[in-house]
Amino acid sequence: MREMMDSATGVTFVCGTLAVGAALAAAQEPGVSRVAPFEHLDGPRIALPDGAGESPMRELCPDATETCRKYWDYTGHFVRNAKIPTRHRELLILRTAWLSRGDYIWGRHDAIGREAGLTAEEVARVTTGPDASGWADFERAILRAADELHASRFISHETWNALAARYTEEELVEVVLIVGNYTQLAMFQNTLGAQLPPGFEGLPASRVR
Repeated sequence: MREMMDSATGVTFVCGTLAVGAALAAAQEPGVSRVAPFEHLDGPRIALPDGAGESPMRELCPDATETCRKYWDYTGHFVRNAKIPTRHRELLILRTAWLSRGDYIWGRHDAIGREAGLTAEEVARVTTGPDASGWADFERAILRAADELHASRFISHETWNALAARYTEEELVEVVLIVGNYTQLAMFQNTLGAQLPPGFEGLPASRVR
């Protein structure tokens, strides 16, 4: 009887291990799974100084603190000084905003992306991802890099080599840093309740799910 129980336990353990392994493998597949849904805040979560204005995003992390001052310099660098083409940068940022449910980032970079030459149709198509029809092959690789970094924190060799066919090593590093920066920025803005300025629209409501 004990041998039968041990055998059954062993089968259960193996099956459970296989199931967990399959689940982990599925979770690590590069893809378009967004972060879990949550209810966006309708106001800041922390006290703000008087006169902070209608959209006090920076006051949520004030320049008076060294950490925040250095962070704003860092995150602003990618808008002011990115080496990769502006259009490519905006595709990375918008895709990261979509996957991270970054309402503030999407709203601002919808406008910045249009200034960089993205059409309204292309901005909307970012929500579908790299497999949507209409992208050039290199733009598919850019969007896929954002997806892979989001899903597994790693760019596959195939996608890396596709980007390396056009980008320098400095630009390849920048791709990773841009996605990482805007993932962190989405965490900050979502959690602290950063509100878009008047006149800006966030994530497309018809696609939020």
